Amino acid sequence: MSALPGSALFASAGGERVGIVLGLEPAFPEAHALGPAYTVRGASGDNLALHHALGAAPPGAVIVLAVGGERETAYCGEIVAIAALERQIAGIVLDGPIRDRVQIAALGLPVFHLGTSPRGPRKNGPGALGVEVELGGVRIAPGDLVCADADGIAIVPQAAGAELEAAVAALVLREQQIVAALRRGRTTVDVFGLEALE
Repeated sequence: MSALPGSALFASAGGERVGIVLGLEPAFPEAHALGPAYTVRGASGDNLALHHALGAAPPGAVIVLAVGGERETAYCGEIVAIAALERQIAGIVLDGPIRDRVQIAALGLPVFHLGTSPRGPRKNGPGALGVEVELGGVRIAPGDLVCADADGIAIVPQAAGAELEAAVAALVLREQQIVAALRRGRTTVDVFGLEALE
C-alpha cells in the first residue's frame, strides 16, 4: 500500500460525509496529493488567481482552482508546476485543462485536471483566494482535506478531518488483515461473512 492513504479509503471511511469530485484526471498515473485545500476562484480563460495562490498558499496545501469547467484554455503548465514545487505545494486540482503534461509528469507534481489544451491563459483576473468553491457539484471550503489519486478526488470537510483520518487508519489495518487472510487461503466470501447465493 502507498504511504499516503488514498481517496478510496477516505470515501469508504467517510461515506456521505465525503464529497467525491468526478471527471478530473491525474497528469500521470502515480499522482497522489493529500493536504488541506487552498481554494481559488479563477476567471474563465485566465490564471492570474492561480499565480497569486502559488505565492500565498502554505507548504503542504493542495491548491484547488475553480474555473467553471472551461475547456479551451490551459491554466497550468510547466512553469506553474515548477513554481508550485519550489513552494512545496502538495498538488493542484482544477476543473480546467493543463498543458506541458509530459513535463509536469517528469517533475512529479500531482495535478488533477479536465483534459489538456495547448492554448495559454490570460493573466488579467478577476479572481479570489481562500473562498468556498465548487468543482463538479462538490463544494470545497478553505482547509477541507483533499485526497486525490488515480481513483478520484475525495473532499473531507475540515470539521470531520481528524475523525476520518482515525477511521482511515483503522480501515488500513482492517484491509491489511483481510489481505493476510486471503494470502493464507481464505476466500472473500469467508472473510467478509457474505451470504450464500439463493
